[in-house]
Amino acid sequence: MNKLRVLKQFVGLKLRGKFQSREALLAYQETKWQSFVQSTLSKSTFYRPYIQGDKVDRHGLPIIDKAIFMDQFNQINTVGIDRDAAMDLAVRAESSREFDSTIDGITVGLSTGTSGKRGLFLISAEERESWVVMVMDRILPPKWFRKQKVAFFLRANSNLYTSVQSAIYDFQYFDIFQPIQTLAEALLVYRPDVLAGQPSILLALADILTKGNTQPSPWKPMQMISFAEVLHPEDATLLKHVFDAPIREVYQCTEGLLGVSCDHGTMHLNEDNLIVETEWIDEHHCRPIITDFTRKSQPVIRYRMSDVLKIKQTPCSCGSPFLAVEQILGRDDDVLWIGGERVFPDVLSRKIALATDAFARYEIVQTGETEIHVNIQSNHFEETKAAIAAVLEEYLSPIHEAPLRIHWHATTFNPTLKQRKIRHEIQHKIH
Repeated sequence: MNKLRVLKQFVGLKLRGKFQSREALLAYQETKWQSFVQSTLSKSTFYRPYIQGDKVDRHGLPIIDKAIFMDQFNQINTVGIDRDAAMDLAVRAESSREFDSTIDGITVGLSTGTSGKRGLFLISAEERESWVVMVMDRILPPKWFRKQKVAFFLRANSNLYTSVQSAIYDFQYFDIFQPIQTLAEALLVYRPDVLAGQPSILLALADILTKGNTQPSPWKPMQMISFAEVLHPEDATLLKHVFDAPIREVYQCTEGLLGVSCDHGTMHLNEDNLIVETEWIDEHHCRPIITDFTRKSQPVIRYRMSDVLKIKQTPCSCGSPFLAVEQILGRDDDVLWIGGERVFPDVLSRKIALATDAFARYEIVQTGETEIHVNIQSNHFEETKAAIAAVLEEYLSPIHEAPLRIHWHATTFNPTLKQRKIRHEIQHKIH
């Protein structure tokens, strides 16, 4: 990675300043899109047939999803990398826990996502530099005269993440396949300024460091960063209380760095890199269809995400014209189907949080039309069970004629897996 180019990009981004209006942002996107078509899409055999003339209407291109993205991997990417070769390399890196996977200078990464379905991403050295610039600008603002120690808790390391290592950032990777107690002990030795990980890992660390939330944490970071899973409001509140530090939420997945929460706590999509189309489910909820005009190795064009976003109805007080997200609710199958109606997970999780103060990790899994399993990990199992039972009875029974069969399980959670508090495993689709 060329650190001089990173610094130049960072300074250029700062000098560009903020967009003063939504109209200015849209004009910027259109200019970048048309330039991207000629410089990048023309190199993709998948998209080349759609390029006719100097200007290309984005809406004339197909909407794709993860299945198409992976099926057409060889045709979509512009660097001639074969999917099977890339997958073999990424799987071997995952198994060996040695994450220096490159083909002809292109970083190859593997993602299982919350669905467990494999995904591959390709990142060039230039794209890694741009990612570092975004991290510096929106996630980890540099402190030029003091190196920040950053602890990243990840299931798999990557050249992309280690790119932040520099004179101003000391990056340390914590492999979450190690025992969580061991990781907590190592964390207390390292004592980073910034603690970054998925919410389930952060909560597990909080539980260990406070001995079940009964003692103060022996160490506190200056900032936390949450990514990879939905950060539920009640979990954010607990983490802020335990660590006495602000928490910034990052919306990143195989498809790229999609959004970051601002200083006011609102998630904004990175629309200076993305064009976001909204596919509305109802008045407030949508699935985003994203077009990234910065991804050159592996174009992400009109890609329908499986995430469900709740869009903020009022402008954020930070003044950003970027699309504001009130909450990332998770994937389509994080929605329960009760009596033919959708029940979004934020409704139940908030009611449960109001019903009990007992710290617990739980999963509510719908396995059939009337079948629900509730897995609870807590020292207060009966209290948590009673609270969840009351919420399910109050909210679900009136919208379902047949009695619901609820099965209760005391369990432990695997911290190496992404946690989803509420989901269904039945064959329904949101239209």
